[in-house]
Amino acid sequence: MPSASEPMVMQCPICGGRGCDECVGGEIEHTSCPLYLIGGDIADAIDYAELWEKGLPPIAGGALDQSQSFIIAARFIFAEKNYWKSKLGLF
Repeated sequence: MPSASEPMVMQCPICGGRGCDECVGGEIEHTSCPLYLIGGDIADAIDYAELWEKGLPPIAGGALDQSQSFIIAARFIFAEKNYWKSKLGLF
């Protein structure tokens, strides 16, 4: 988790890293989770898009009918699978 002592540095989404009034040298620092900045509706849309990419669309019977705990678990599982595939050179 980012903190004031260890911020997360990301490319500025406004200028694409070229430098602008909203960043320093094309980068921005986050001292807390970026999901807190974008709000629940955007975070939900990201969840649904990720699940749709995996074959679970946001329709009746799909992602919108799943419990929040399942969606959280699915994201965790997908992230872990990707991490270990990458670490083991399976990508």
